[in-house]
Amino acid sequence: MGKLKRRRQVRGAVFLLTMIGLLAIGMFAVNYFQANAAGKSANQANNEPMKKANAAMMGKGAHDDQQEKEMIRKQMEKAMAFRNEQEKRKDQENPSQPAAAQPPAQPNGKRTIYLTFDDGPSAISGDIIALLEQHHFKGTFFMIDGNIRKYPDAAKLMVQTGEAVGLHSVSHRKEVFYASADSVLGELTQNRNTLREITRVDSFLARTPYGSSPYMTPQYKQVVKDNGYFMWDWNIDSKDWYYKDARYIDNVIAQLNAKAGHNGPLVILLHEKKETLAHLPQLLDYLTQQGFESKAIDSTIPPVQF
Repeated sequence: MGKLKRRRQVRGAVFLLTMIGLLAIGMFAVNYFQANAAGKSANQANNEPMKKANAAMMGKGAHDDQQEKEMIRKQMEKAMAFRNEQEKRKDQENPSQPAAAQPPAQPNGKRTIYLTFDDGPSAISGDIIALLEQHHFKGTFFMIDGNIRKYPDAAKLMVQTGEAVGLHSVSHRKEVFYASADSVLGELTQNRNTLREITRVDSFLARTPYGSSPYMTPQYKQVVKDNGYFMWDWNIDSKDWYYKDARYIDNVIAQLNAKAGHNGPLVILLHEKKETLAHLPQLLDYLTQQGFESKAIDSTIPPVQF
């Protein structure tokens, strides 16, 4: 009987210890999961301001991009509306007649110039085009690769309104672009591919950064020519990049007067800058008064080079 009693006592003790152990494990598990949940809540609380800040920044960036796109869209609509109105007025003033009744065409006596704009496209491309349309002028835009991707709608507008579009490098850095014949050709090729992708125009018109002299060696020029590109410089530098005010108009007028007897193309260098745009109406008014008309450059015209 004594042995049986001791066995029962031992079994009871083992059972009690087992229950105590299970209880301890259960309490540990509960505390562990509660601590984990609290930690996650704290992390979520700490991360919430950062998430909100990031969301705010992304929202602002998207808003700015949307504003810029909306501005370009309005510029496009404005330019196209003006062009359509001019064409409608022209049709009303000159109703179509049978071909046999038309008199032979007569020279209009106007002198041709070529207004060229470098470094675009930009947020003001539409404004420049609208001014050109008002004066019945066409321009030629030599564009940088990255800007074409940044302002694709502006590049498309140039094509839609009949402006000429050309290439103006990828890097626009002398030490990079003119490093070798391969770098010159490589940048023009990439620039051309981007322009074709965005506008569906495969242009071989090109203007190298800062003009061809003194950086374009005879070897570079030959490589460019062999690959079908038409390299254009200019013979009237507005220096709008230097003056940044109305003095660039006086500079253009002085050079035009100096070239009064010039027989070849007159090519004016301008840039897509706000300062240039601000005084562009004055230049266009002067050119109109002096009997000039501005045409878009095409591949049939012998390029002007330094």
